[in-house]
Amino acid sequence: MEKDEIIHQSNASTTRDRGDSLEKAIEHIFNIAGFNTKRGTFITKYEIDVLAEIGDRKIIIECKNYQNSNLTIRNIIHQWNSKNEIIKAHKIIIALAGLKIKDSDYELANQFDIELWSQEDITELFTLSLKPKELRTKLIEKIDFKPITIEERYRDEITYLIIKPLLSRLTISKEELYSFFNDWLRAYILTELEMSDTTIDQRRKFIELFEGTKVKKGFFNLVSFKRSSIEYWDTVYDKLSTSDILPKEQQNYFLGHMDGLLNEFSTQTEFFKTDERNLKLKKLISSRLRNAMITNQDCKFKTSTMNASVNIEFNGYKENSVSSITINGISKSESNILNWIMTSQSYELYQKQGIMSYSWNCSSLSETADKVFRLFTEYYDVDQNSELLDLNIT
Repeated sequence: MEKDEIIHQSNASTTRDRGDSLEKAIEHIFNIAGFNTKRGTFITKYEIDVLAEIGDRKIIIECKNYQNSNLTIRNIIHQWNSKNEIIKAHKIIIALAGLKIKDSDYELANQFDIELWSQEDITELFTLSLKPKELRTKLIEKIDFKPITIEERYRDEITYLIIKPLLSRLTISKEELYSFFNDWLRAYILTELEMSDTTIDQRRKFIELFEGTKVKKGFFNLVSFKRSSIEYWDTVYDKLSTSDILPKEQQNYFLGHMDGLLNEFSTQTEFFKTDERNLKLKKLISSRLRNAMITNQDCKFKTSTMNASVNIEFNGYKENSVSSITINGISKSESNILNWIMTSQSYELYQKQGIMSYSWNCSSLSETADKVFRLFTEYYDVDQNSELLDLNIT
Protein backbone atom coordinates (compact mmCIF):
# COMPACT_ATOMS: atom_id res chain seq x y z
CA MET A 1 0.00 0.00 0.00
CA GLU A 2 1.37 3.44 -0.98
CA LYS A 3 2.22 6.00 1.67
CA ASP A 4 -0.29 8.56 0.28
CA GLU A 5 -3.06 5.94 0.38
CA ILE A 6 -2.24 5.08 3.99
CA ILE A 7 -2.34 8.77 4.96
CA HIS A 8 -5.66 9.23 3.10
CA GLN A 9 -7.24 6.25 4.88
CA SER A 10 -5.89 7.44 8.21
CA ASN A 11 -7.37 10.91 7.67
CA ALA A 12 -10.70 9.41 6.61
CA SER A 13 -10.74 7.23 9.71
CA THR A 14 -9.93 10.22 11.90
CA THR A 15 -12.74 12.25 10.30
CA ARG A 16 -15.24 9.40 10.89
CA ASP A 17 -14.10 9.05 14.50
CA ARG A 18 -14.58 12.78 15.05
CA GLY A 19 -18.02 12.62 13.47
CA ASP A 20 -19.01 9.65 15.64
CA SER A 21 -17.83 11.36 18.82
CA LEU A 22 -19.81 14.49 18.02
CA GLU A 23 -22.94 12.46 17.21
CA LYS A 24 -22.61 10.58 20.50
CA ALA A 25 -22.20 13.85 22.39
CA ILE A 26 -25.28 15.36 20.74
CA GLU A 27 -27.36 12.23 21.37
CA HIS A 28 -26.22 12.26 25.02
CA ILE A 29 -27.37 15.87 25.40
CA PHE A 30 -30.86 15.13 24.08
CA ASN A 31 -31.18 11.85 25.98
CA ILE A 32 -30.32 13.47 29.30
CA ALA A 33 -32.90 16.19 28.56
CA GLY A 34 -35.62 13.54 28.13
CA PHE A 35 -35.91 13.43 24.34
CA ASN A 36 -36.25 10.16 22.43
CA THR A 37 -33.28 9.74 20.10
CA LYS A 38 -31.99 7.60 17.24
CA ARG A 39 -28.61 7.78 15.57
CA GLY A 40 -27.79 6.86 11.98
CA THR A 41 -31.42 6.34 10.97
CA PHE A 42 -32.94 7.07 7.55
CA ILE A 43 -35.87 9.28 6.57
CA THR A 44 -36.70 8.76 2.89
CA LYS A 45 -33.26 8.31 1.29
CA TYR A 46 -31.46 10.67 3.67
CA GLU A 47 -29.30 9.41 6.53
CA ILE A 48 -29.88 11.33 9.74
CA ASP A 49 -26.97 11.76 12.15
CA VAL A 50 -29.22 12.24 15.19
CA LEU A 51 -33.02 12.22 15.27
CA ALA A 52 -34.54 13.63 18.47
CA GLU A 53 -38.25 13.61 19.29
CA ILE A 54 -40.29 15.41 21.90
CA GLY A 55 -43.96 14.47 21.77
CA ASP A 56 -45.10 14.65 18.14
CA ARG A 57 -42.26 16.98 17.02
CA LYS A 58 -39.13 15.79 15.18
CA ILE A 59 -35.71 17.41 15.34
CA ILE A 60 -32.87 16.50 12.98
CA ILE A 61 -29.30 17.24 14.00
CA GLU A 62 -26.61 17.21 11.32
CA CYS A 63 -23.17 16.86 12.92
CA LYS A 64 -20.03 18.25 11.29
CA ASN A 65 -16.75 17.82 13.13
CA TYR A 66 -13.99 19.10 10.88
CA GLN A 67 -10.86 20.66 12.28
CA ASN A 68 -9.49 23.48 10.10
CA SER A 69 -11.77 22.48 7.22
CA ASN A 70 -12.68 24.55 4.17
CA LEU A 71 -16.22 23.19 4.40
CA THR A 72 -18.75 25.83 3.31
CA ILE A 73 -21.40 26.24 5.98
CA ARG A 74 -23.72 28.08 3.57
CA ASN A 75 -23.80 25.01 1.32
CA ILE A 76 -24.79 22.78 4.24
CA ILE A 77 -27.60 25.20 5.15
CA HIS A 78 -28.96 25.19 1.59
CA GLN A 79 -28.68 21.39 1.37
CA TRP A 80 -30.67 20.84 4.55
CA ASN A 81 -33.28 23.43 3.68
CA SER A 82 -33.85 21.52 0.43
CA LYS A 83 -33.87 18.12 2.17
CA ASN A 84 -36.36 19.30 4.77
CA GLU A 85 -38.89 20.17 2.08
CA ILE A 86 -39.20 16.38 1.77
CA ILE A 87 -38.42 15.23 5.32
CA LYS A 88 -40.68 17.78 7.04
CA ALA A 89 -38.81 17.85 10.35
CA HIS A 90 -40.01 20.51 12.79
CA LYS A 91 -36.48 21.78 13.38
CA ILE A 92 -33.12 21.33 11.69
CA ILE A 93 -30.00 21.85 13.80
CA ILE A 94 -26.50 21.87 12.29
CA ALA A 95 -23.93 21.19 15.01
CA LEU A 96 -20.48 22.40 13.96
CA ALA A 97 -17.24 21.60 15.74
CA GLY A 98 -13.90 22.92 14.50
CA LEU A 99 -15.51 25.42 12.14
CA LYS A 100 -15.84 29.18 12.44
CA ILE A 101 -19.42 30.37 11.97
CA LYS A 102 -19.83 33.79 10.37
CA ASP A 103 -22.61 36.28 11.08
CA SER A 104 -23.76 35.82 7.47
CA ASP A 105 -24.10 32.05 8.14
CA TYR A 106 -26.35 32.71 11.13
CA GLU A 107 -28.44 35.15 9.06
CA LEU A 108 -28.91 32.63 6.24
CA ALA A 109 -29.79 29.83 8.66
CA ASN A 110 -32.34 32.07 10.37
CA GLN A 111 -34.05 32.71 7.01
CA PHE A 112 -34.72 28.96 6.72
CA ASP A 113 -35.56 28.41 10.42
CA ILE A 114 -32.37 26.36 10.87
CA GLU A 115 -30.31 26.44 14.08
CA LEU A 116 -26.50 26.59 13.97
CA TRP A 117 -24.70 25.30 17.04
CA SER A 118 -21.08 26.26 17.50
CA GLN A 119 -18.50 24.26 19.42
CA GLU A 120 -19.07 26.62 22.35
CA ASP A 121 -22.83 25.94 22.27
CA ILE A 122 -22.24 22.18 22.27
CA THR A 123 -19.76 22.43 25.16
CA GLU A 124 -22.19 24.54 27.19
CA LEU A 125 -25.04 22.07 26.67
CA PHE A 126 -22.85 19.05 27.39
CA THR A 127 -21.72 20.65 30.65
CA LEU A 128 -25.37 21.22 31.59
CA SER A 129 -26.04 17.47 31.25
CA LEU A 130 -25.11 17.26 34.95
CA LYS A 131 -28.31 19.26 35.58
CA PRO A 132 -30.99 17.54 33.45
CA LYS A 133 -33.85 19.90 34.31
CA GLU A 134 -31.82 23.01 33.47
CA LEU A 135 -30.57 21.32 30.31
CA ARG A 136 -34.12 20.50 29.18
CA THR A 137 -35.29 24.08 29.74
CA LYS A 138 -32.24 25.44 27.92
CA LEU A 139 -32.71 23.05 24.99
CA ILE A 140 -36.40 23.87 24.49
CA GLU A 141 -35.62 27.58 24.58
CA LYS A 142 -32.70 27.16 22.19
CA ILE A 143 -34.59 25.00 19.70
CA ASP A 144 -37.42 27.55 19.53
CA PHE A 145 -39.92 25.55 17.48
CA LYS A 146 -41.72 27.48 14.77
CA PRO A 147 -45.45 27.64 15.68
CA ILE A 148 -47.44 24.97 13.86
CA THR A 149 -51.18 24.36 13.96
CA ILE A 150 -52.61 20.91 14.57
CA GLU A 151 -53.91 20.74 10.99
CA GLU A 152 -50.44 21.57 9.63
CA ARG A 153 -48.88 18.94 11.88
CA TYR A 154 -51.21 16.16 10.70
CA ARG A 155 -51.92 17.31 7.13
CA ASP A 156 -49.97 14.50 5.49
CA GLU A 157 -51.57 11.87 7.72
CA ILE A 158 -55.03 13.20 6.80
CA THR A 159 -54.12 13.09 3.10
CA TYR A 160 -53.24 9.41 3.44
CA LEU A 161 -56.57 8.61 5.12
CA ILE A 162 -58.41 10.23 2.21
CA ILE A 163 -56.43 8.72 -0.68
CA LYS A 164 -56.17 5.25 0.88
CA PRO A 165 -59.73 4.13 -0.04
CA LEU A 166 -59.46 5.86 -3.43
CA LEU A 167 -56.36 3.84 -4.40
CA SER A 168 -56.89 0.54 -2.58
CA ARG A 169 -60.60 -0.35 -2.32
CA LEU A 170 -60.03 -0.39 1.45
CA THR A 171 -62.53 1.58 3.48
CA ILE A 172 -61.94 3.60 6.63
CA SER A 173 -64.92 3.65 8.97
CA LYS A 174 -66.04 6.78 10.76
CA GLU A 175 -65.07 5.12 14.05
CA GLU A 176 -61.51 4.54 12.76
CA LEU A 177 -61.32 8.11 11.50
CA TYR A 178 -62.28 9.56 14.88
CA SER A 179 -59.85 7.24 16.60
CA PHE A 180 -57.09 8.96 14.60
CA PHE A 181 -58.53 12.39 15.42
CA ASN A 182 -58.55 11.58 19.15
CA ASP A 183 -54.97 10.28 19.06
CA TRP A 184 -53.72 13.36 17.19
CA LEU A 185 -55.55 15.75 19.50
CA ARG A 186 -54.05 14.15 22.59
CA ALA A 187 -50.55 13.91 21.10
CA TYR A 188 -50.60 17.56 20.03
CA ILE A 189 -51.83 18.84 23.40
CA LEU A 190 -49.41 16.62 25.35
CA THR A 191 -46.52 17.90 23.22
CA GLU A 192 -47.43 21.49 24.06
CA LEU A 193 -47.69 20.61 27.76
CA GLU A 194 -44.38 18.76 27.62
CA MET A 195 -42.67 21.98 26.58
CA SER A 196 -44.27 24.11 29.31
CA ASP A 197 -44.70 24.10 33.07
CA THR A 198 -47.92 22.78 34.64
CA THR A 199 -49.24 22.61 38.19
CA ILE A 200 -50.68 19.56 39.94
CA ASP A 201 -54.14 21.17 39.83
CA GLN A 202 -53.87 21.70 36.05
CA ARG A 203 -52.76 18.13 35.49
CA ARG A 204 -55.70 16.79 37.50
CA LYS A 205 -58.10 18.80 35.36
CA PHE A 206 -56.52 17.48 32.16
CA ILE A 207 -57.02 13.95 33.51
CA GLU A 208 -60.64 14.73 34.37
CA LEU A 209 -61.30 16.08 30.88
CA PHE A 210 -59.40 13.66 28.68
CA GLU A 211 -59.35 10.45 30.75
CA GLY A 212 -62.57 10.73 32.76
CA THR A 213 -64.48 11.22 29.51
CA LYS A 214 -63.44 7.81 28.17
CA VAL A 215 -66.15 5.99 30.14
CA LYS A 216 -69.84 6.60 30.76
CA LYS A 217 -72.05 5.37 33.56
CA GLY A 218 -75.09 3.16 33.10
CA PHE A 219 -77.76 1.34 35.18
CA PHE A 220 -77.90 3.75 38.13
CA ASN A 221 -74.14 4.40 37.86
CA LEU A 222 -73.38 0.79 38.83
CA VAL A 223 -71.84 -0.12 35.47
CA SER A 224 -69.27 1.72 33.35
CA PHE A 225 -69.02 1.53 29.58
CA LYS A 226 -66.15 2.66 27.39
CA ARG A 227 -67.25 5.30 24.94
CA SER A 228 -66.70 4.80 21.21
CA SER A 229 -64.18 7.07 19.49
CA ILE A 230 -67.00 9.15 18.03
CA GLU A 231 -68.77 9.45 21.41
CA TYR A 232 -65.49 10.37 23.09
CA TRP A 233 -64.79 13.13 20.54
CA ASP A 234 -68.32 14.54 20.82
CA THR A 235 -68.25 14.42 24.64
CA VAL A 236 -64.89 16.20 24.88
CA TYR A 237 -66.12 18.80 22.40
CA ASP A 238 -69.32 19.32 24.41
CA LYS A 239 -67.42 19.67 27.70
CA LEU A 240 -65.01 22.20 26.19
CA SER A 241 -67.98 24.14 24.83
CA THR A 242 -70.21 24.15 27.93
CA SER A 243 -68.23 23.22 31.07
CA ASP A 244 -65.70 25.15 33.14
CA ILE A 245 -63.10 22.48 33.79
CA LEU A 246 -60.22 24.58 32.43
CA PRO A 247 -59.88 28.34 31.96
CA LYS A 248 -62.26 29.45 29.18
CA GLU A 249 -59.42 30.74 27.01
CA GLN A 250 -57.69 27.38 27.15
CA GLN A 251 -60.90 25.46 26.42
CA ASN A 252 -61.53 27.65 23.37
CA TYR A 253 -57.94 27.01 22.29
CA PHE A 254 -58.50 23.23 22.44
CA LEU A 255 -61.81 23.61 20.60
CA GLY A 256 -59.83 25.35 17.87
CA HIS A 257 -57.63 22.24 17.59
CA MET A 258 -60.69 20.02 17.16
CA ASP A 259 -62.26 22.33 14.59
CA GLY A 260 -58.93 22.52 12.78
CA LEU A 261 -58.75 18.75 12.28
CA LEU A 262 -62.36 18.54 11.10
CA ASN A 263 -61.94 21.46 8.69
CA GLU A 264 -58.70 20.04 7.28
CA PHE A 265 -60.33 16.68 6.62
CA SER A 266 -63.35 18.36 4.99
CA THR A 267 -61.16 20.62 2.82
CA GLN A 268 -59.01 17.74 1.60
CA THR A 269 -62.04 15.57 0.92
CA GLU A 270 -63.47 18.31 -1.30
CA PHE A 271 -60.08 18.67 -3.04
CA PHE A 272 -60.37 15.14 -4.44
CA LYS A 273 -64.03 15.52 -5.49
CA THR A 274 -64.22 16.31 -9.19
CA ASP A 275 -66.04 14.92 -12.19
CA GLU A 276 -63.04 15.59 -14.42
CA ARG A 277 -61.28 12.21 -14.46
CA ASN A 278 -57.81 13.36 -15.48
CA LEU A 279 -57.77 16.15 -12.91
CA LYS A 280 -58.71 13.71 -10.15
CA LEU A 281 -56.09 11.23 -11.40
CA LYS A 282 -53.39 13.89 -11.36
CA LYS A 283 -54.30 14.92 -7.81
CA LEU A 284 -54.28 11.30 -6.63
CA ILE A 285 -50.92 10.48 -8.21
CA SER A 286 -49.12 13.60 -6.99
CA SER A 287 -50.59 13.36 -3.47
CA ARG A 288 -49.81 9.64 -3.14
CA LEU A 289 -46.24 10.06 -4.40
CA ARG A 290 -45.56 12.92 -2.00
CA ASN A 291 -47.07 10.97 0.89
CA ALA A 292 -45.07 7.85 -0.01
CA MET A 293 -41.82 9.80 -0.20
CA ILE A 294 -42.39 11.40 3.21
CA THR A 295 -43.32 8.09 4.86
CA ASN A 296 -40.48 6.16 3.18
CA GLN A 297 -42.77 3.89 1.17
CA ASP A 298 -42.66 2.64 -2.42
CA CYS A 299 -45.65 2.63 -4.78
CA LYS A 300 -46.92 -0.12 -7.04
CA PHE A 301 -49.51 1.32 -9.40
CA LYS A 302 -51.71 -0.97 -11.47
CA THR A 303 -55.13 -1.19 -13.11
CA SER A 304 -57.29 -4.28 -13.48
CA THR A 305 -56.50 -4.45 -17.22
CA MET A 306 -52.70 -4.28 -16.81
CA ASN A 307 -50.38 -7.27 -16.72
CA ALA A 308 -47.40 -5.16 -15.67
CA SER A 309 -47.15 -2.81 -12.71
CA VAL A 310 -45.59 0.64 -12.43
CA ASN A 311 -43.23 0.61 -9.45
CA ILE A 312 -41.90 3.79 -7.83
CA GLU A 313 -38.85 3.70 -5.56
CA PHE A 314 -37.63 6.86 -3.88
CA ASN A 315 -34.00 5.93 -3.30
CA GLY A 316 -33.30 5.58 -7.02
CA TYR A 317 -30.63 3.45 -8.63
CA LYS A 318 -28.29 6.41 -9.04
CA GLU A 319 -27.11 8.88 -6.44
CA ASN A 320 -28.37 11.89 -8.39
CA SER A 321 -31.92 10.58 -8.81
CA VAL A 322 -34.81 11.29 -6.46
CA SER A 323 -36.82 8.33 -7.69
CA SER A 324 -37.00 5.57 -10.25
CA ILE A 325 -40.01 4.38 -12.25
CA THR A 326 -39.72 0.68 -13.08
CA ILE A 327 -42.12 -1.38 -15.20
CA ASN A 328 -41.78 -5.16 -14.98
CA GLY A 329 -42.34 -7.68 -17.73
CA ILE A 330 -42.55 -5.41 -20.77
CA SER A 331 -40.81 -5.88 -24.11
CA LYS A 332 -38.01 -3.86 -25.63
CA SER A 333 -40.40 -2.42 -28.21
CA GLU A 334 -42.78 -1.31 -25.44
CA SER A 335 -39.92 0.38 -23.59
CA ASN A 336 -38.96 2.21 -26.79
CA ILE A 337 -42.49 3.62 -27.04
CA LEU A 338 -42.48 4.56 -23.37
CA ASN A 339 -39.16 6.41 -23.79
CA TRP A 340 -41.05 8.96 -25.91
CA ILE A 341 -43.85 9.25 -23.36
CA MET A 342 -41.31 9.63 -20.55
CA THR A 343 -39.10 11.85 -22.76
CA SER A 344 -36.07 10.06 -21.31
CA GLN A 345 -34.05 6.93 -22.01
CA SER A 346 -34.76 3.77 -20.04
CA TYR A 347 -32.20 1.27 -18.84
CA GLU A 348 -32.63 -2.48 -18.56
CA LEU A 349 -32.93 -4.44 -15.34
CA TYR A 350 -32.87 -8.23 -15.11
CA GLN A 351 -35.32 -9.61 -12.59
CA LYS A 352 -35.78 -13.17 -11.30
CA GLN A 353 -36.71 -15.96 -13.73
CA GLY A 354 -35.35 -13.99 -16.69
CA ILE A 355 -38.13 -11.36 -16.66
CA MET A 356 -36.96 -8.07 -18.13
CA SER A 357 -37.77 -4.72 -16.56
CA TYR A 358 -37.14 -1.19 -17.71
CA SER A 359 -36.49 1.77 -15.48
CA TRP A 360 -36.42 5.57 -15.77
CA ASN A 361 -34.76 7.94 -13.29
CA CYS A 362 -36.43 11.16 -12.13
CA SER A 363 -34.66 14.13 -10.59
CA SER A 364 -37.60 15.56 -8.65
CA LEU A 365 -40.94 14.63 -7.14
CA SER A 366 -42.82 16.79 -9.64
CA GLU A 367 -41.06 15.08 -12.56
CA THR A 368 -41.99 11.68 -11.10
CA ALA A 369 -45.66 12.68 -10.74
CA ASP A 370 -45.77 14.10 -14.26
CA LYS A 371 -44.30 10.97 -15.83
CA VAL A 372 -46.56 8.58 -13.91
CA PHE A 373 -49.55 10.71 -14.93
CA ARG A 374 -48.48 10.49 -18.59
CA LEU A 375 -48.20 6.69 -18.31
CA PHE A 376 -51.78 6.36 -17.15
CA THR A 377 -53.29 8.83 -19.59
CA GLU A 378 -51.19 8.22 -22.75
CA TYR A 379 -50.37 4.51 -22.57
CA TYR A 380 -52.36 2.65 -19.90
CA ASP A 381 -56.11 3.33 -19.70
CA VAL A 382 -57.69 4.45 -16.45
CA ASP A 383 -61.48 4.56 -16.66
CA GLN A 384 -64.58 3.52 -14.71
CA ASN A 385 -63.89 -0.14 -15.46
CA SER A 386 -60.17 -0.08 -14.58
CA GLU A 387 -59.49 2.39 -11.79
CA LEU A 388 -55.96 3.09 -10.62
CA LEU A 389 -54.77 1.16 -7.56
CA ASP A 390 -51.61 1.22 -5.45
CA LEU A 391 -50.99 -2.37 -4.38
CA ASN A 392 -48.58 -1.20 -1.66
CA ILE A 393 -51.39 0.45 0.28
CA THR A 394 -52.59 -2.06 2.86
